[in-house]
Amino acid sequence: MHHLKKFIVCFLLIPMVFTAQESDYVKDIADYLDNNASMKQYEYAYDALLKMMAGTYPKNDRNAQGWEYLETNKEKALADIKKKLIPIYKANFTHGEIKQMSAFYSSETGLQLINDRSKMTAAHKEELNAFYNSTTGQKIISKQEILTKEIGMASDSWSRDLYETSLSLLQNE
Repeated sequence: MHHLKKFIVCFLLIPMVFTAQESDYVKDIADYLDNNASMKQYEYAYDALLKMMAGTYPKNDRNAQGWEYLETNKEKALADIKKKLIPIYKANFTHGEIKQMSAFYSSETGLQLINDRSKMTAAHKEELNAFYNSTTGQKIISKQEILTKEIGMASDSWSRDLYETSLSLLQNE
């Protein structure tokens, strides 16, 4: 009976440990997407779409609800693209690699790379080269083609859905 209790306890605890590790992995990928400025690009794309739609479908009494939805939906739309990107990174990088990538983009060099590459110092460039010469950096380089393709497909799907939603909300009001 004692062995049965141990077995049941282990059987119940193991899935909880894996779930916790899995959610940390997903959270770390989400943080990486924030750290490397990917999400800023999608935020910019969302804002640019609204600006473009405003030129074609200015806010009026008939489409005010559509505009309200679009103006308040930005966070949900950004969460949607993040949900599409996470599996791509998960399929191509280990949890440890994601942590290394995130740490690099959180570093002074990573931040300078994101903010203004032209102002990188010799030390920044040296650190950048060291990162890309590391095992993780080499993996990023080797995965570039597949990442470009998969991220492009996810981005196209997201932007197409967003455009169609915007159009239907503003055009038919």
